[in-house]
Amino acid sequence: MTVTKRMNRTGRLIAVMAVAASAVGVAGLVGNGVASGEDDGDELPDVCRNRPRRPVEIATAKLIIEFNSTDDDIGVHGAFDDHGWSELCVFAPNGRPIAVFDPQGRLDDLTMAGVFFESREPPAEEFSMEDLAAAFPEGEYKVRARSFDGRTLVGSATFTHDVPAPPVITAPELADDPTQPGSPVARDGLVVDWEPVTETIDGAPVTTTGYEVIVTKEDHDDPHGFSRPVYDVHVPAALDSLSVPAEFFEPDTVYELEVLALEESGNQTITVGFFVTD
Repeated sequence: MTVTKRMNRTGRLIAVMAVAASAVGVAGLVGNGVASGEDDGDELPDVCRNRPRRPVEIATAKLIIEFNSTDDDIGVHGAFDDHGWSELCVFAPNGRPIAVFDPQGRLDDLTMAGVFFESREPPAEEFSMEDLAAAFPEGEYKVRARSFDGRTLVGSATFTHDVPAPPVITAPELADDPTQPGSPVARDGLVVDWEPVTETIDGAPVTTTGYEVIVTKEDHDDPHGFSRPVYDVHVPAALDSLSVPAEFFEPDTVYELEVLALEESGNQTITVGFFVTD
C-alpha cells in the first residue's frame, strides 16, 4: 500500500485530503470537530447522519501510515471502495467526522466505485510521528456510505501506530542523489537484498506481513501518461531478496529503488535510493 497539516494540526491534515478528493470531482472533506470544537453534523449527507437499519458491509476500508525513512517524512493513506457509492463519510474513534466525500452533478449520478487518497508528507521537523499520533488516535475509524442502489454501506478501518523500522538495503549499492548515482550496476543478474524488519521504529516487536520492491526509471518520455517503466513486486515476509529481470532495464539509465516493509495493520515504511545501469 506513498493528506496534511496544521493550523490546528488535525484540521490541516484533513484539508489537504480535499486536494486529492477534488481531483476526482468530489466536493471535499470536512475538518475534525475535535480540534476545532465545531459540530460538523449539519454538514453531513443524510446517510452519514442517520443510523442505518439494514446496512451492508463495505468492500474495502483502509487507513494507514506511510513513513519514508530516507526523507524522514510521514503521512496518512486511505482507501474506501465498493461497487458504487454517491456519498461517504469517515469518522474518528470518538464519532466525529474527519472526511466527507460527496460527488456532485454527473458524478453523483454515476457514483464512485472507490477513492484512494494519500497526504502530503511533510518533513519530521514540521510534522512528527508524535504530531500524527495526536491528530489520528489509534482505533476504529468507522465508514458510512450510500450505495448506488440506495443501500447503506458501513464498515471500519483499524488504525494503529505500529510503524515498521526502515528496511536496510544491502544490494545493490545505492546513492542518495539521482544526479550522482555512483558506479554502474550490471543489468544482468541484479538482485535487490535487504535485512528483515522485525521491530517498529520504537523498537517494539512488529508482525511484518511482506515487502514491496519498486524499481522506477527516473526520467521518462511520457509525463502525461502511464507508460513510465516501473517494476513493482510484493513478496512474502519470509523473503529478503528479489531478482529483477534484465529485460526491464535500459543501458546507462538511472533508476529509483524503493523497499517497503509492510506490517499487519497496513502501515508501511520505505527506504529509497538510486543507481545507474551499465
